[in-house]
Amino acid sequence: MARKDGAILDEKAFARGSNQPMLDPSMGGQFGYAPDLTSWVSNQAYVRRNLVAVLLEAPRFFQLMPEPQKWVESLKALIELQARTIEGYNAGLTVELDEHAVGGAGEFQQEVTDVKRARSEPSFTFTEKYGLPIQTFLSNWITYGLMDPDTKYALAGTISGDQPADMLADWYSASILVFEPDPTHKKVVKSWVTTNMFPKGNGEVIGKRDLTAASETLTLTVEFTGLSQTGIGTNVFAQSILDNINTVNANPNLRPAFIQNIQSDVTAAADGYEKGVEDLGSSAVPGIVS
Repeated sequence: MARKDGAILDEKAFARGSNQPMLDPSMGGQFGYAPDLTSWVSNQAYVRRNLVAVLLEAPRFFQLMPEPQKWVESLKALIELQARTIEGYNAGLTVELDEHAVGGAGEFQQEVTDVKRARSEPSFTFTEKYGLPIQTFLSNWITYGLMDPDTKYALAGTISGDQPADMLADWYSASILVFEPDPTHKKVVKSWVTTNMFPKGNGEVIGKRDLTAASETLTLTVEFTGLSQTGIGTNVFAQSILDNINTVNANPNLRPAFIQNIQSDVTAAADGYEKGVEDLGSSAVPGIVS
């Protein structure tokens, strides 16, 4: 069944400036006297998709560190590839009210006194890797870029060579973009640009002994500071980033096998499936089938 004409709002009324296709809420309602299945397509629900994170700027003090590009590459991977979960992004509006009595029966008239947007407080969850590289990276970000717990100064000032001219926030903070794409991965639904971003800690650093219990992996939940912008302007910027991501043939089913040959010591082993087939063929009764 074809969808009804005008099912998509298409830059009309309150949809002006929207990037993604948006259903017209004046159509498709199914909770009147009886359902109207002629407009069932217009009753499709929104399903929230996973955020995509993009590193925009790395802390400037990285450039003072040994092998600075490795610092940038590591942060880019942590933000874009290593985080198991990203939470804390919000843009909900809250209307604050005052009220005054109307008559004596207990009715009140309410007046708008303020509107607030929910603050975004980014939180990233990582599964720590062998050798503790993530926690080590965060520890060095804090001690070299923010403050050493013993000296109470940023250790970037102790490195020979170029020194930071000041300690304004761009020296130690990063900027990222996070956005939610639509189901086609072509349109941005919502987005945030966050700056003044640095870790509030490096997670627990603990040790213990219990020979009766299983060993444990380490899950790091890292909260970050952040000053965020959201709205149509950030959606337009995020859309320009998404437009540059070419998904043609980006189909996991078309990916070559990650192993392309049999290891030599395995090939040298005496028995196996291939040898069984060859032995059977070489021992067949002669003259029956050529």
